[in-house]
Amino acid sequence: MSNSPYEKYLENIRYQLQNGQRRGALSKGQYNNFDGGGGANISGISSAVKLFDLKKDEALFESLDRLTAIAGKKGKYHERPGAHPDFIHIKENNTVEYHNITSMFIDIKNSTGLFRKYEPLTVANITMTILRAAIHTCWYFDGYIQRFNGDGLMIYFGNKNTTISASVNNAINAASFFTYFVKNDLKNLFYEQGVENIYTRIGIDTGDDEAVLWHLAGVGDCSEITTCSLHTSLASKLQGNAVSNGIMVGDNVKSNSTFSSDLYTIKWNEKEKKEDRYIFQIPEENFNYTQWQFHWEKHLKNHPLVRMDDNGNLYFAPAVGAPSIIPTKNVDFLKDQVKGYRPYMK
Repeated sequence: MSNSPYEKYLENIRYQLQNGQRRGALSKGQYNNFDGGGGANISGISSAVKLFDLKKDEALFESLDRLTAIAGKKGKYHERPGAHPDFIHIKENNTVEYHNITSMFIDIKNSTGLFRKYEPLTVANITMTILRAAIHTCWYFDGYIQRFNGDGLMIYFGNKNTTISASVNNAINAASFFTYFVKNDLKNLFYEQGVENIYTRIGIDTGDDEAVLWHLAGVGDCSEITTCSLHTSLASKLQGNAVSNGIMVGDNVKSNSTFSSDLYTIKWNEKEKKEDRYIFQIPEENFNYTQWQFHWEKHLKNHPLVRMDDNGNLYFAPAVGAPSIIPTKNVDFLKDQVKGYRPYMK
């Protein structure tokens, strides 16, 4: 077993890649009682197929418990999308409210390539396991799932008891760990199974109390609590500007993060041979909003609670198998541990 905190997710995906329904199997009538990993038992085309049951999903979530050492507290499990608990009264009263939030948009790219080898049930099992890894990682870092958009995911970080700085740091940590999973763990597994690689792109931005309006979108049961903000919209746009397995952040993220400024650089436009500095501009107001490429690998490699072996594999300090990962889960202890943390420059 590897040291990866995502080993249980990899086991599930590996099973799908090795035993999943191959392309053309259904059309040829080759129903082989395939167990989809979540209770599916197919002897024909059934409408009662389960991808995951709640027990298996929670077991996956619990397998990420080592992230507790980084997050400083146990992650929360399960919530309804579009129903941030601090703003649920907006849905009940149909009011509006201004309050800061950090928005993150994750897009998983190239999953369509799985259809070259597999039937939809197998593709769904694989992609849903990857999305579960994203959701569960964000839950450990106090994220709130806002909505699903195909292979995309919008998450809010922050609440009425969290500073903007803490919400930004949580978003960056969640994005960094998930990107590590996709770039390293998934890449190695897909290569091992001869499957075309999947990658991710992530955008993060944050707005303060004056810049983010919370309101109800939709009608009745067909509704969600959401935000209207330039910085919510820019999270998606920043994702579109990220490189493969890259994280792009808005200037507000950089200015509110407590992480070293060495981790942020302006994106270089190789085609035009110039910096791609601004993600949004209002020329008549002389408003120029800068985008930054965040170097998540440097961030993880130099975190005081994270280690990487000679092959670039991630694990936690102390070594896996030690009696305890961290003497306490108290946030003050963690602040003391990471005090003065400054990543190196390549």
